[in-house]
Amino acid sequence: MAGGWRYLLLLAAGCVLAAALPLLPGWWGISLLVLLVAGAMAWRRTRLLAAFLLGMLWFLAHAQWQLDQQWPEERAGEVLAVSGTVTGLVEQREQGIRFEFRPDRGQTDGDVPSRVQVNWFRPSLHVEPGSRWRFELRLNPADGRDNPAGFDFHRYLLSRRIGATATVRDESEILEDGGRGQVSRLRQRLATVLQAETTRLDAAALKRALGLADRSAMAPELSELLRHTGTAHLLAISGLHVGMVAAIGALVSAVLLAPLVLVQRRFDRRRLALAGGLVAATAYAMLAGFTLPTQRALVMLAVVALAFFLRRATAPAHALLLALVAVLLFDPLAPLATGFWLSFAAVAVLIWAFAWRPADDESRGQWLSGLLRAQLVIAVGLLPLNVGVFQQLVPAAFFANLVAIPLVGLWILPALLLEMTGIALNFSTTLVSSAGEQGLVLLLGLLTWIDGFDFSHAPVAGGSWKVVLPAAAGALWLLAPRGWPARWLGVPLMIPLLLTRPDALGEGELELWLLDAGDGLAAVVRSNAEVLLYDTGPGDGQGGDMIGRELDGLLARLDVPSIDRLVVSHAHRGHAGGLGSVAHRLPADRIYSSIDGVGQRCKTGMQWTAGGYRFRFLHPSAGLPDLGANSSCVLHVEGPGGALLLTGGIDASVESRLVQQFGGPPADVLVLAAGGHRRASDNEFLQAVSPRFALASVRHHDRFGRPHPETISSVDAVGARLVSTGQCGALQVRIREGRPAQVRSMATLQRRFWKPRGDCP
Repeated sequence: MAGGWRYLLLLAAGCVLAAALPLLPGWWGISLLVLLVAGAMAWRRTRLLAAFLLGMLWFLAHAQWQLDQQWPEERAGEVLAVSGTVTGLVEQREQGIRFEFRPDRGQTDGDVPSRVQVNWFRPSLHVEPGSRWRFELRLNPADGRDNPAGFDFHRYLLSRRIGATATVRDESEILEDGGRGQVSRLRQRLATVLQAETTRLDAAALKRALGLADRSAMAPELSELLRHTGTAHLLAISGLHVGMVAAIGALVSAVLLAPLVLVQRRFDRRRLALAGGLVAATAYAMLAGFTLPTQRALVMLAVVALAFFLRRATAPAHALLLALVAVLLFDPLAPLATGFWLSFAAVAVLIWAFAWRPADDESRGQWLSGLLRAQLVIAVGLLPLNVGVFQQLVPAAFFANLVAIPLVGLWILPALLLEMTGIALNFSTTLVSSAGEQGLVLLLGLLTWIDGFDFSHAPVAGGSWKVVLPAAAGALWLLAPRGWPARWLGVPLMIPLLLTRPDALGEGELELWLLDAGDGLAAVVRSNAEVLLYDTGPGDGQGGDMIGRELDGLLARLDVPSIDRLVVSHAHRGHAGGLGSVAHRLPADRIYSSIDGVGQRCKTGMQWTAGGYRFRFLHPSAGLPDLGANSSCVLHVEGPGGALLLTGGIDASVESRLVQQFGGPPADVLVLAAGGHRRASDNEFLQAVSPRFALASVRHHDRFGRPHPETISSVDAVGARLVSTGQCGALQVRIREGRPAQVRSMATLQRRFWKPRGDCP
């Protein structure tokens, strides 16, 4: 690569690699980096290093500035009156709406971040994009749940430069409309009409996702179907969509602007067509919200157009590199978004595999062979990313995409574009709407059929960078052009990634994962013989929950196929909300609960043994009436390494009974009842249990102030260490024979600069 391209490559590499740092150096470190860049640029031999350091500096400075703009922890829960503008689409939630809000500059009520994500439960007024409001907002720092196989919502907020989350209080007032947000309003109108004119809800959701990059209407089951079949990438409005719009725009421009060639000889018909296609693609990218894939596709299209205008050839790799640098200059935090990696990695793999190969002779089956080869290249090239980062293996993706890509590109997408154009121009779109819906119904039927096979999708344990990076190098080596030496050497480099397995539990070992479940509880208890799930976390009980999205990933990380037993302590939505996603996995005799009609009733004295540990219910007693949270299934697990106690939602009255009947019972690890509420965990109970660790499953910035100060004082009084999921993320407990119980948290297991947790184990 010639001189200038090397500088661009190193600049981009520095920016991308800086995103992987576990901690930021702070402004003093960034200032030192500025001096290093200046010194390296002064010497010709070190200018390549200067380009790399400049890329790191570009990312680190923006990341530090964004973290400094976030709502401070000490002001969590503060209520302010804030005026500003609604931006982007308004997402319809189960019983409310969610939208991004840009506060006006110079707010007198406090230094509010420039972007806030607002939730409004049961809104009393209609909210449109671009409208101006004055809200009374309860503000909290931008964060999210932190689980070993879960979606990192905090990283998502940071990548979108959202500095706070907020909920609307009672008072709200719409202000005079300034006329902004016309594009967002058009997007909202298109989304509303597409939803209204499509019969099937899943087809309507896909239309909104394909046409407007709006996934808010997609049900969790639909998202899972696309993920399990490896077709979720079709929802990313990328080169296929932008290229098709550009082609249509070029064709229309060539026809309508042809007379200009006769009037002015300086005009060239091809250039006019290319300019029209670029304008059409830019307009479409605006409707799609300028997502990362559209940015990449648009910049690459612009590079090709510019090269054509200047009569210069541009290599595909150079066009991709220019697109990468342009995206990073415009948005240095883009590497924090998952779409960034998928978008650029897929195109890079295709360019690497095909750009250097001579074109095959024209033949009738060339398009089919090209599609087959492209799918094979993407499957191999993205395998390290899918397995190592996204922790999934999707063999069905090869077969699903062979049909899905032509179906979307040749049928569904053209019909959708025509429908959106008709809606924007107030034309009738009944025929094209029906045609697009039929194509989507056919696509969904195909994907559902493929997903029915056992081989379609498998969650895997993933791996560390020590196996992911060699596997990525092996994939590129294997896909190199003909003549590349010993391409088969790529295979052994990729094998360790597929064979990576987590450390298995030995005899006499017990592991507890207390998930970061927010306002609820979900705990996975594992011995070397079986896996038990205690409570299912928050949700609606019908499948809209956390555990359904994250359990499979966690089990894959633990290298276990499924759970063997389920305990639902009581009927509170925070404890039984995920029941609908889990209950069907087990026979009724392996489910224990205090809820009528759910498995078998847990009763004092019921017990079983697994992996050398005794699992025993201490409460409720047979014959007790339904006492709500005080009927919780209290589970005591005891074995050669120690003991742990899970208490559900009981209060001090039940704890007193446990002390009288079981002497506590003693336990090395105690999961506090109700997240550490003051109704429970009194001094007598804690002294009898005498835990080494007291764990609280509670939301960060809990609205009830849990763990309660009285509970914290009681825990300190018995010499136990209190650790909460809200402060440290999901907690991992290891109990081993001959060793004290050990607790680790996601704050230290997966260090990231955007989630400093303070004093976490």
